Amino acid sequence: MATITQKSTKAIKKLTTPQLIRSGLYIVWGAGLLLLTTTILGIQEQRNAIKTVGRDAVPSIITAQRLKDGMAGMDAFAASEFLVPSSNTQNSFLEPVEKDNDGTIVQSYNERYRSVTERLIAAANNITYDEEREPIQTMQLGIGEYVAKIQQARDAHARRDQAGTLAAYLSAVEILDKTLLPAADRLDQANLKVLDRTYGEQRFASARSLFLIAIVTLGLAGILVMLQLFLSQRTRRTFNPFLLSATAIALLFLVHTIGSLLSASNHLKVAKEDAFDSMHVLRQARALAYGANADESRYLLDVRNAATHEQAFFNKLNQIAAPPSGQTLEQIILLAQQDTKLTGLTGFLGEELSNITFPGERQAVIDNLSTLSQYLQIDKQIRQLQQSGKYREAIALCVGNNPGESNWAFEQFKKANQKTYDVNDKAFKDAITQGDQDLEGFEVKSTIVTITIALLVLLGVMPRLKEYS
Repeated sequence: MATITQKSTKAIKKLTTPQLIRSGLYIVWGAGLLLLTTTILGIQEQRNAIKTVGRDAVPSIITAQRLKDGMAGMDAFAASEFLVPSSNTQNSFLEPVEKDNDGTIVQSYNERYRSVTERLIAAANNITYDEEREPIQTMQLGIGEYVAKIQQARDAHARRDQAGTLAAYLSAVEILDKTLLPAADRLDQANLKVLDRTYGEQRFASARSLFLIAIVTLGLAGILVMLQLFLSQRTRRTFNPFLLSATAIALLFLVHTIGSLLSASNHLKVAKEDAFDSMHVLRQARALAYGANADESRYLLDVRNAATHEQAFFNKLNQIAAPPSGQTLEQIILLAQQDTKLTGLTGFLGEELSNITFPGERQAVIDNLSTLSQYLQIDKQIRQLQQSGKYREAIALCVGNNPGESNWAFEQFKKANQKTYDVNDKAFKDAITQGDQDLEGFEVKSTIVTITIALLVLLGVMPRLKEYS
């Protein structure tokens, strides 16, 4: 090693001043090219991460969640539909119950069905990863089978065939629970897996890119300083304004690049950890709430298996929000309203309450918990009416849309949930947009800076080379 170093030193000493100046020029140009390459690669890595999170994975995850709550919503409306008399018949047992509010339940079911089919088409046209294909195909096939079973139940309901209605509806429920909802979860997980992997890789890649860009830029600046010193010693010039300008541009560009990359990385963090994580749990809570709403109707519709449906209802509610042992949901809400730091609230809304970041988000979550509590109180009344033999009153309370009735309370929960979601959705979109803006035009800026440095160095050394001509 020492021999190689000695030979290199001897070879350098044999070079004339013009040769050394030219060598310095070429080294600067090479370092500038390396800086350009390193910067562009780092920017593109960051931009691809933003694209994957903001435009590929997250929209697909939200679509999967919307498919899930859409299908669960269809089932909730179908269950409510079979609790009230068909518009084609009179049912003496249910006659006191208002008949579907002039077809409102059926209309809501049909609207949900249309939205599900539209989202399935959109998902099929926007397949980014192979893992998305199977669950989308499963849902496309399964939704047809589910709708066919619901139509069978409707036909039996119109004939006043309660046993046939229940049998067909429970067959539809089996398709929903065993095929459709699990497929929606698989679509969600396929994209969530990519999102988590991309985000984890991005954080490492961002740190690596910043390190490499800093090393290359500082190396370029060091070479420029050495060239400046060399010219000062050999040509007896105090300083070279062109080389000084090139050095200043390189250092300023380093500051700008690091600032832009850090800003973009921070905006990506806001989008993923602060906004999307909340959006995801809120959507999961919404889908579970639709499922619980269906369980509430099944409790009255399928009397033989009422206990099973009741347990399913409370299982879902515990996944949405479960207060710690010894406390009620009302107590948790009161503490939250007092800005008390909460511990022990589990479930999706508990996760959201522990991830408050944006203005208005905390109050929106509290409103979401309050509307959930209100819904649960009405559900308790439904079960008390049913258990005391007041079936008609229980059904009326279950399907009612007036203030103080179950469907009205459920709508209040949905609105509060959507409000909380919208706060995070806006923050997510803003963060992705700002992350893109941080990196906008960086390839052009990097190229201009590199060319400018190369030209300044050339202008700086050419007069000195001419002196030796």
